[in-house]
Formats: sequence, structure tokens, C-alpha cells
Amino acid sequence: MALGDGVSAIASLGTLGVTFGGFSPTLMNGVDTSKEMVAQYEAIHEQRKEAKKKQRELESARTSKPMSLVDENGNVWTYVIIDERVARITKCETRNARVEFPAEIGGVPVYAIGPEALSENPAVEEIVCADSIESIGACAFRLNDNLRRVVFPYNVTDFNESWVRRCPRLQELVLPGLLDEIKLHVLDNRSLKRLVIGKNVYSIEPGAFQNTQLSEVTIDSENPFIKTDGIGIYSSDNSALYALARPVDRYEVLDGCTVLAKKSCYGIEALKSITLPESVEQLDAFALSHSGITGFVAPSALRTIGEKAFYYCKDLASVRLNDGLVYLGDSAFEESGLSALRIPASIEHIGTSITARTEVVHSGDGCTLEIDSLCERFFLDGAGGLYRKAEDGAHLVQLIDREMRTYEMGADAVAIDPYAFAYHTVVERVVVNDGVKVIGRNAFRVCNKLTQVELPDSVVEIGDEAFLDSNLKSFRVPASLEKLGKNALITYGAHHGGAMPSLAHVEVAPGNERFYLVSGMLCERRESGSAVIIFTSSEEHVVFPEEITRVEEFAFNNARGIDYLGLNPGLKTIGLSGLATWCWIRHIHVELPEPLEGRTEYDFFFPDTPKGIHGICNGIGGSAWVNVPAIMAQYDNCIVNARDYNSPMSSDNITAYEQAKLILGRMNDPIMLTDVNRGMFERLLRTYIGEICVDIARHDDREAMDELIDRGFVNEDNLESIITRVGRLQDAAMTAHLLEVKRLRFNKAIIDFDL
Repeated sequence: MALGDGVSAIASLGTLGVTFGGFSPTLMNGVDTSKEMVAQYEAIHEQRKEAKKKQRELESARTSKPMSLVDENGNVWTYVIIDERVARITKCETRNARVEFPAEIGGVPVYAIGPEALSENPAVEEIVCADSIESIGACAFRLNDNLRRVVFPYNVTDFNESWVRRCPRLQELVLPGLLDEIKLHVLDNRSLKRLVIGKNVYSIEPGAFQNTQLSEVTIDSENPFIKTDGIGIYSSDNSALYALARPVDRYEVLDGCTVLAKKSCYGIEALKSITLPESVEQLDAFALSHSGITGFVAPSALRTIGEKAFYYCKDLASVRLNDGLVYLGDSAFEESGLSALRIPASIEHIGTSITARTEVVHSGDGCTLEIDSLCERFFLDGAGGLYRKAEDGAHLVQLIDREMRTYEMGADAVAIDPYAFAYHTVVERVVVNDGVKVIGRNAFRVCNKLTQVELPDSVVEIGDEAFLDSNLKSFRVPASLEKLGKNALITYGAHHGGAMPSLAHVEVAPGNERFYLVSGMLCERRESGSAVIIFTSSEEHVVFPEEITRVEEFAFNNARGIDYLGLNPGLKTIGLSGLATWCWIRHIHVELPEPLEGRTEYDFFFPDTPKGIHGICNGIGGSAWVNVPAIMAQYDNCIVNARDYNSPMSSDNITAYEQAKLILGRMNDPIMLTDVNRGMFERLLRTYIGEICVDIARHDDREAMDELIDRGFVNEDNLESIITRVGRLQDAAMTAHLLEVKRLRFNKAIIDFDL
């Protein structure tokens, strides 16, 4: 059987997507039986579908004004009539310990119980609902301190944990009759001791019983899908254990069981011992994780131990695996109490981290992890590495020692398999032996401490995302390298931002004609032109040579330290975040293959502000090509937001003079300047003309002042106040210039005794 969340050997039943507790219908008692079960499921499904349709219709229907009725037991019922045909009980006021919600009220069938209809009542100990009721509102019975038992209606299709939330003495639930799946949160109330499951439940959500404190569980005898021995919940033919429903300390799984389903015994800390019949073939993911078992003896038929099957079994001291086991899933025994493990010769797959964070010794003379010497597929090198025997030689499958900081590969290895070091949290340095030709995809993925990998010149191929999210500081391209996979060298900083890309030094071995360096960029020659693979943040002046046609994903993402960036006209494609730098680039020069608005060259001088950096990132890094209109839009927006006049001393601001110069530059060269941005420029100059003129005076830029005068921003109405403010600087030259402007342009007297 193949590993999965359920049985893989399933009968072909057309297009029916039916599942039972995570399992598809199987040939349990022959084809006829499976078809019968599917027919029963379809009948339940139709019944539930009709109930939900009716519920949707009535929720939007008109209701009457509230009415009241006192029954023979003294219960006061408040209700409304829906669509003139059914009733919803909105409130029950009572002093009785036992309350029955009726099938009809005032001669009208009761369809629904409204939200909080019987809540916060200390008298109520038992609630029984008529089976004909089809809908229950949120929190209907919550906060009843003495509530001990609730019987839900047959015709309700779901279970909402809010119905009985914070009922600290609740001991028994009779679940709704049309409920088809036991989901998480059914057992949220830790005081619950008895659970009654109806005849239509066919599925148990993995982990639904992980918090069980039940002392009794019963299932309707008419249920064709699941059954119980009073402790475990099984498929109707015993072939699958779906859940351990009671927290027993010892349990013997029923004969004929072949699968322990996903999370079937998850979180049962009381469980110290489990005995499996020889028929068990598969432990699904998390089957026994977080349980209290102290030892495990595999039955002879066991073939698969799924992902984290014994994860966090802290008391698990001994495991005896059987000859015939073929599959050990990822983290199968991680964080368990194991100190030794012997893997049988029959094994065909060993997952990652199978004994991570245990007392198992993975390397050296005291190694307690062993693979049977007769195994024809795997061997351990004694230094923490697990290898696979292949026709071309030994392949490193994984660095199985999760505490190893430095690892040197064995001399006979020819390849590193996919994910061999992936997610290793400790390894810092790896030395790859001469003779290795292939490094598989994701081989060093998310090795967040990895800073150094020494590759021999024999390496021909490096797979996709091989070093993704590592923290490599340097990389040497081997002389024989022919293929470098997608995002292979994208380190954590380049991928996620928040920190500088760690890869700061790249070199290409002599003799490699495919890869080369230029302007701090590692480039690859291809038939369609060269592509930029990664920028190493080692150059301030970055110019794309003519042959560059593509920038790969994340190549410049979060790059720092660039002062000048020149993009060539041959650049056609930019991958995701390919040019998304995160630094202020003083000068961006763009050359286009075809004229745009009559030009083939554009120059951008973004303001040196956080918003300017963000604008550069979005402008050149937010498109799949060199999108000049998008860059221009970001440029204009950054100019507008380059200074906050309400917080003029903020370090995030440029000076008023610098902003004015940028605005005037755009007005003098208004290519692609939108009416909206022009309006914002003009409004900014008019609103803050005094502050701007004072700062221009500080820089003694008469040309800029004259341009503001020529454009009418300095005019007869504001000139006097500007002269006064500039005069306070005791700048005689600029004051005299403004007085001359006053005389010549506005025919005003030059003498100003205040000045």
C-alpha cells in the first residue's frame, strides 16, 4: 500500500468523490457491499442537501412579531412565525432542570431554535430537542453552569461547538442525527464523558478525539459506515481504526485491522501500550504522535510508517521494526524518547529527520542508528550521512545527523539527492567531494545557518532552488557547470527581504564558458541572449551589457549599494522581483529599443527618501519588462511625497529646495506628466511657497527663484511676505534680487525701510 492519508487500494466507483474518515470506499465485503454503502451515502447526502436548501430559504423569509406561550411545565417560550408556516423559538425562560424543546408551538411546527435561546440559566441540567427541529442558532445553550446532558435533533445536519460553549459540567452529548462527520471541536468541552454518534456519520476528521476524556462512546447500531468496540472507532469491516475515542492506558487493536488512520491515536497521553494484530499494514501520518506509548513492536505485515507517526512520543524507549517494512516517513520518530533504531534491509524509502531531536547517535564510534547490512538500497557513512546505492554510484540522500555543523562527503559519492540537506537548522559548512556531478533540486533549501559550500569542478548540474533561503556568503561556479536551476542561488535576504542578501561574493572557475561576471552580476549565456542570475551587491556602478536580454526572478531583490543603474535596450524580460532593489539609486538610466514619446533614453533621479527607495523598487522591480510609464508614475509620486512640511525636521525628508528643483525639472520636461500629478506639483508649490523660497535663498539659486516668478508661484500677492522671510536670513544678495524683481516686474518702489 502506498503512503497517504488513507487507503490507496480503492475500488473504482466512477466519479463518486465519497470518503469515509479520510478513506475512499474499499472492497470490504465485495463490490456489492461498497455499492450499497455508496447508495446509503447518496441518500444521506440528498437528505442533508434538502435540509440546507430549506434552511437557506427560511433564513431570508419574513417573520412575525414575537409571541409568547407558557406550557404546562411553566416554561415561557418566545417565538416568531417564519413565512407563516413554521416557528423559531427565540427564548426559553424556565426554572426546570429538564427542558424539552417541542416539535410544535401554538399549533405551528417548530423549525428552529434561535441564538442564545436557552443560555445563562443555572437551573437547567438537561436539554432535549424534538427530532423535527432542523436549525439551531449560535450559542443556543452556552453558559449554562449546571447543564449535564443535551440531546440534539435528528434533522439537524451539523454540529456547532458554540452551542454548548462554557458549560463546565456537561457530561453527555447526543449528536444531531443528520450529522455526517465528527469534526474538530466536538470534544472541546473537557468535562464531556459520554458521546452518542448517530447512524449517518461516515467520517472522523483526523485528530477529532485528541482531547478525549470520554468514558463511554456509542454508535447507532444502524450506522453502516463505522462501529466501535467501546474504545476505538473503526470502519464497519474493522479494516481501519479511525480514532481512539477513550483515553485508555492499554489497547489491543481489533483483528483484521490493516490501517491506523491519520491521527487515530494522536494526543492520547494516557496510552502507554498498543498491541497491533499481524494484519496491520500501514500507520498513517501522526497515527500515534503525542501519545504516551513506551514501546512498539511492528507486526509482520507492516509496510508503511507515515510522516510523524510517532512524533513527540517522549516515553517511547524502544522500537522493533519488522523485516518487510518499506517506507519510513519524514520525522517518523522525531522528538521521541528513542536512543537507538535499527532499520531493516527491506526499507525502500527513509524520510527526513526520522530520529531528529532524539537520543539516537547518528555518527561516530557510538552510532546507534543502524541499517541492516543486507540492505541493497541504503547505507550510512558513519559521519552522519545517509547514502543510496545507484547504478552510477553513491547518492547522498540526506544529512541524517541534524546536529552536524560541518559535513564532508564521502569520496565515492556522485550526486546529492533532492532535499538532502533541506531545512537543516544547524549545518554551516559542507564540503562536496570531487566526482559529484549533480546537486538535486532543493538540496540545501532553508538551511538558514549554511554560509559555505565547497563545490568541486566536477559538478555539471545544480537543481532548482538548490540553495533557496540559505545564507550562503560566497559561491564558486564550477568549471564544468552546465545547468543552474531556477532560483538556485536566491538566499534568504534576496528572497524575503528584511536583511541584506548574504551572497556577496561570486567567482567563476577558469574554463567555464557558460557563466561570467559583469558589474557584480553573475550572468549565463543562452541561445536567446544572456540572463542575469544574481547580483552580488559588490558594485556601485551597474551597467547592463548589450547581450543581456533577461533578469531572472529575485536577481536584484533587496540588493543594496547601487549608485548608478544603466539598463540596456536589449533587456526584454524581468522575472518576479528581478529588479526589486532596496536602496536609493542616485541615477537610473534607461535605454529603449524603440522610441517612446519620441525618446529612446530616460534618466531618473529619485529623491533620497524611504518612499523614494520604495518607488524605485516598485518602478523598476514591479513589472515584467522595462516599463517606463510605470517608473515615471512612481517617480512623480515620490517627488510629491519627498517632504512632509508638517514634520520638516524628519530625517525622511529632502529639503524644500531639493523638492522644488525636482518639481521644476518635471515642469520643464513634462513627458508623461499626468494632469493629476501636475496639479499636485502646483498645489504643493502654491501652499508652501514661503518655505520653498527661503530654502532657495539659502542655496543662493536665483535661477530657481526666477523660474518660480516666471511661473507665477511668486507673485504680487505673496512677494512682500517672501521678501520679509528671506530678509530674516540676512542674505543681502537674494534680498536685493527680490527687491529688484519687485521694482522691475511689479512696478513697486525699491526702498523698503524695514529691510
